[in-house]
Amino acid sequence: MIKNEWNNSTRLTRYWLLILLMLVAGSILPTPPYIHRIMALDTIMHLILYAFLALVPMVLLNCRKTAFLASLAVTPLGYLLETIYTLMTGNGFNVINALANNIGSLVGIGVGFIIRLNNHYEQQKACSTTAGKNN
Repeated sequence: MIKNEWNNSTRLTRYWLLILLMLVAGSILPTPPYIHRIMALDTIMHLILYAFLALVPMVLLNCRKTAFLASLAVTPLGYLLETIYTLMTGNGFNVINALANNIGSLVGIGVGFIIRLNNHYEQQKACSTTAGKNN
């Protein structure tokens, strides 16, 4: 069931763009005071969103080097958005969110790498079973 979702690259790209848009909007807009009381939720959301942003290029892009570099580019985006938020609101730079962004990026790259390896070995197994049937 999940496999069909991963194979539908158009839908996954749309999800990725939606998450990116939500992340940019959420990073630029000032946060209400009650969000500061629920800081753990904010940090967890940063981790999840950045993991997804790093995961999608690892899964969608065919070239390993390009996929890795595109996923790695999510990390400076996190710093940029945190800096823009700091400049717009006058609040201090939130190191915890920046750390959550980086951890999320690394988690996304790691999961994407595992998915790529799994797909690679599934294709090898399919090729070897097909070759065995032809002989």
